Amino acid sequence: MVASEYIGTVRDIAVRQGDRVERGDVVAHLSSREYDEELARLQFELATLSADRARMTSKIGGARQLVELARKRLKSAAKFRTRMETGLEDGVATGTALNTAYEREYTAREDLERITSDITSLRAELGALYQQIDQRYVLIDRIESSYDEGRLVAPASGIITEVSAIESSVIRPGNPIMKIASGKPYVLAYFENGSLYELEPGQEVTMHYGTKTLRGTVTSLLPVSEQLPEEFQRSFQPTSRAQIAEVKIADDAHHPPLFAKLDIGGGLFSSVHRLFDWMLET
Repeated sequence: MVASEYIGTVRDIAVRQGDRVERGDVVAHLSSREYDEELARLQFELATLSADRARMTSKIGGARQLVELARKRLKSAAKFRTRMETGLEDGVATGTALNTAYEREYTAREDLERITSDITSLRAELGALYQQIDQRYVLIDRIESSYDEGRLVAPASGIITEVSAIESSVIRPGNPIMKIASGKPYVLAYFENGSLYELEPGQEVTMHYGTKTLRGTVTSLLPVSEQLPEEFQRSFQPTSRAQIAEVKIADDAHHPPLFAKLDIGGGLFSSVHRLFDWMLET
């Protein structure tokens, strides 16, 4: 089953019923307004965060330069305070001058601590910005990978058996666009419960399609009695059910068309049965 993971509009269907495809082949193109809007929103947020990161980095660079000046200022104020203390002891300085020296050193140390604290806060904010930017990059990458510019690819190699969507139609997530039959072909045989013949895994059977005869092997008997397909039902009769056998086609080179109706029998009984049917028709 080929389906979309998002709501979108079918722009182009690159295959048709009966085409053979390989896994990964592009089978359809979609466009999604939701994806476009979400991608545009994330890219806008990424641009805003990147601008904030640039401003924050610039602030940190400027603050680092101020730190050097503040350290020199503090060193100078400390020397001045030491000289004033020595001068006061020697009687060449006054208490007022010493108080001024204390104030200068206090202010210089306060400015240095403030600038250092600002740098620490700016670094923390910058780290958070980097995390948010990385998250936006991851989300954008996921969206672009999931959206893949609207391309839908075949999940397996096989044959297109049904195309249920048309161009310009709007599909929702999970709605089938087309079906691909993959793997080796096999035959499902419906037989009546309680019939006079018996089927066993490994038993060889003969399958008739038009004028062609194919041989096959019963691979398994399914433990269910399933409602027969509509083409097997008879009008104005209760719904019939039958058991199911899976048959492997022996000759891989002469497979009948997919979903073809086959007559299955075995040995002489099948030949007599087909001859009897031919006599009735003629």
